[in-house]
Parts: sequence; C-alpha cells; structure tokens
Amino acid sequence: MGEPSEKEKRTKMIEKEFDQIIDEADKFCLEFLEEDMDPEAVNALRKAANKLAYVKKYYDVMKDEIVFFPSVGKLILKGDLTEEAENDYYEEEDEWPLEYTKALKTVVRSAAKTEEETEVDGENDAYMEKLATDVEI
Repeated sequence: MGEPSEKEKRTKMIEKEFDQIIDEADKFCLEFLEEDMDPEAVNALRKAANKLAYVKKYYDVMKDEIVFFPSVGKLILKGDLTEEAENDYYEEEDEWPLEYTKALKTVVRSAAKTEEETEVDGENDAYMEKLATDVEI
C-alpha cells in the first residue's frame, strides 16, 4: 500500500479541519443562539470547503515539507468560505445567517490562539501564492 494521493490527502485534511470547526461552531450556536446550526448551512459550507480549501501547495524549504493551503480556517476568516456557501444555501434570495459567520470566525480565532503556531500572516500568503502550484483535484 503506497503513499496516499494528493487528492486523498486533501480530502482528509478538509474533513478533519471542517468537522472540528463545525462541531465547535455548533456548540457556540447552541450556547448563544439556543439552536443547532442548520443542516442546509453545514452542507453548503462543506461544498464550499471541498471547492476552495487546500487547492494550492508549495514546498517549504525551512520545514522540508509540502504545505497545502488555504486552510478551511483561513477561508472562514477571509470570508471566502461563507461567501461561497451562500451560493448553495437554500434559494438564491436567501441570505447567509450572520450568526453562523460570527460563530465560525469566533471558533477559528479561539483555536488559533490556543495553538503554538498560528495561521500564516498575509505577507506570507502572497509569497506562498507566488511559489504555489495547483493540487490535483
């Protein structure tokens, strides 16, 4: 059994990060909104994550590893994930709930504060983008 393909790695990275974020965001919604996240919203977010997350890669010479980006968390903070999810959320005239955006961003920010290594800053994003190649999807 060989090394998993880029597509398999990407799928696993998205699933793992997405599920962690959604679990925490759902807890946030229960605590502050007193309701679960709408399954339709979660499905729309999952579609958006599978479309946008980890579509680029570059070789980090300092760590001697391939880095896949952008992460689901980074897409949430930039607003790209919820913007894309709105396209698959019920009907075209239905707007994405701002409460969900708040819950998602709160969860991602608090997770970044607890990790030793936080998200890559904007300067490095531009550098990574210049050196990146597309991931096989």
